Amino acid sequence: MTRRASRVSDVDLALLRAIGREKSVVAAGRRVGVSHDVAVYRLRRLARAFGGPVATGVRGGPGHGGTTLTPLGDRVLREGFDAVELVAARPVAPVVRPNLLTGAFSAVPSPRVFVGPGLTLRVAFRAEEGERVAVVVDPESVLVGRRRFPSSARNTLAAVVEKVVRARGAPDVTLWVRAGPARLRVAVTDEPVRELGLRAGARVVLFLKATAIRRVATPRASRGRPRP
Repeated sequence: MTRRASRVSDVDLALLRAIGREKSVVAAGRRVGVSHDVAVYRLRRLARAFGGPVATGVRGGPGHGGTTLTPLGDRVLREGFDAVELVAARPVAPVVRPNLLTGAFSAVPSPRVFVGPGLTLRVAFRAEEGERVAVVVDPESVLVGRRRFPSSARNTLAAVVEKVVRARGAPDVTLWVRAGPARLRVAVTDEPVRELGLRAGARVVLFLKATAIRRVATPRASRGRPRP
């Protein structure tokens, strides 16, 4: 077994802490600000990452049942994610090739990467003018809407849903969307899929914060004049 960085968000940590206090997934999700479906989805992701359940349901007792942290969940909460061995072979949110994009960096008028015709991403990192860079878009960092609305996201991308893939027996849903020259994987739950009527062919808007676009190493780096 090897130790790995888990890339678990602060929301996951807050969710575990809330479960420890509330003894309820519903109440914990309400305290953190996520729905029941999202809370269950995050707990299952953590279980896959750490090789075992971090919370478990209990029956009976004064509270007529509820949810408590497992010894593993308690250890994760006390010692931190990086101190716990990841038994599973895969990370929480694996980077898939469709979410790896390359383009030319430009700092004018603000940091951005020209990925291709019709797709420019505003980013929060710095690079040399005209430098060829690679970036990755976290599938769980993308907010999906059916129309544009004011938000803190610096990137609002028009896209079309190509495919909706549901995980068997779980609220996990994967959307494959086309935004200009890029095909992206977006992680959501079944609740927004139903509420927004997301299906193949649906036109959507992707909201993506500049800080959620991470630069990654590229095998070859070349420079060229960026093209809008």
